[in-house]
Amino acid sequence: MIRITVICIAFAALIFVLYLLFSKRQKPWNEMTEKEQQKKKVMIVSGTMVFLAGMIAALFLGKKK
Repeated sequence: MIRITVICIAFAALIFVLYLLFSKRQKPWNEMTEKEQQKKKVMIVSGTMVFLAGMIAALFLGKKK
């Protein structure tokens, strides 16, 4: 049960970050300033890391010694 919860949280975090990144209210990449581009890159990496951390946690929660 905990494994399913962790997987759901990881997917929800990934979907939320992807929504923030690619919503229609965003400017095209070539129209963004350097600061905005850097912020978007950080958001992509952060969302990916949260997703991967959730998947790794879900895998290790199921392992027993």
